[in-house]
Amino acid sequence: SALVFGGSGFLGSHIGDHLTLAGYKVTIFDRKKSKFLKKNQTMVVGDITNYYAVKKAIKKNQYVFHFAGVSDLEESNLNPLKAIKFNILGTTNILEAIKNNRKTSRIIFASSIYARSKQGGFYSTTKRTCESLIENYQNKYKVNYTILRFGSLYGLRANYFNAIKKFVIQGMKNRIIKRDGDGTEIRNYINVKDAAKICVEILKKKYVNKYFNIIGKEKMTVRKIINLISKKTSSKKIIY
Repeated sequence: SALVFGGSGFLGSHIGDHLTLAGYKVTIFDRKKSKFLKKNQTMVVGDITNYYAVKKAIKKNQYVFHFAGVSDLEESNLNPLKAIKFNILGTTNILEAIKNNRKTSRIIFASSIYARSKQGGFYSTTKRTCESLIENYQNKYKVNYTILRFGSLYGLRANYFNAIKKFVIQGMKNRIIKRDGDGTEIRNYINVKDAAKICVEILKKKYVNKYFNIIGKEKMTVRKIINLISKKTSSKKIIY
């Protein structure tokens, strides 16, 4: 059985799908009911800052996927207190609940390639802190983990702050694509479905207590992807 915190979201919902396809009994935990909930999945509406709700949800699950919290860099930097509350305190609640639950064998945590970057501001700080907390819980209480540092995701169900989705919407609606930057930034884009498949694959025992970067194979500049989207959407202008 597997529990997905943040399972109503972009990546979390796809992970739920792939876990179900792989034969796992899946429970989705999120602040709002998932639009993508399958008939054979269980939905729990709750908040990771509520320890007792977290403890109750975790109780009978072998694997805990922690993909909840504030994942928008801009939101984290505008409201650091919110990022700290949900990302750090929420993660601590989950770790405490797992520590006291013998049935859970591992936490799979969604970190970010920004965890070790200066570009992510408060978001990076919360991810680094969570990684350290998880390591400490493993050393002290034998809470096993797999930490996944995700790169630039794209695909169906993307949230409002996903860069690729923003470019596509701008190109289709406004015929003008705007980028806050010069477009020379390097990205390894990966489709969310491919990332979700990897999340199920790493449940194998050989991946316990390890870190992995989940990124695409091909490096490309943001400018290159914008040019591609511009052609596909018949945009008239690109502004950097």
